[in-house]
Amino acid sequence: MAYDVFPNLLQSNLFPPKSFLHELVVLLAVGALKNLVGLVSEETLVSLGVLSCLVHILKSGSLGAKQNAASVICRIYSSIEMKKILGEVGCIPLLINMLEAKANTARELAAQAIASLMILSQNRREVKKDVKSVPSLVQLLDPSPQNTAKKYAVCCLGSLSSCKKCKKLMISYGAIGYLKKLIEMEIPGAKKLLERLERGKLRSLFSRK
Repeated sequence: MAYDVFPNLLQSNLFPPKSFLHELVVLLAVGALKNLVGLVSEETLVSLGVLSCLVHILKSGSLGAKQNAASVICRIYSSIEMKKILGEVGCIPLLINMLEAKANTARELAAQAIASLMILSQNRREVKKDVKSVPSLVQLLDPSPQNTAKKYAVCCLGSLSSCKKCKKLMISYGAIGYLKKLIEMEIPGAKKLLERLERGKLRSLFSRK
């Protein structure tokens, strides 16, 4: 098949790592994969080693390549089995790292990809155990217009809100103040998440008395 050349390009050693030509090849390959995702089956993507290639890009690619890789992940999460594999190959910690990127687009794509993967319980556990996940997601509740990741951050934090430890962290990092502003902006899920955090805060206060 013609598209089986793309995973080979992603792992190509034709050019020195981090060189301009190497980064250009990676960007072209991942960009092509992004366009082909809807044209090939998930089984084909797995058999070609595309998911391992995406992990490689999320680990060591340029920011542009990482954004394209996250975009590919957002497009290939349609089945539970695919979500499971994406979690197992190590995408989640790398996407959490992307939440701290300077570029807003990178943060948005990472948060969107994480939100889609968190539908699966084992992926939620992976997000929970990463110490950077809650602080980074709370920062993405920033109501400023430039922050386009806030709706995905609300979704991710909502998936974590059944965990007492995560709720305490959200509160300690200022989630309640952010959420009050997001409710005014009618961001989906913000009101429900705020209610959960405030209930938890009240229970904590009563338990101390």
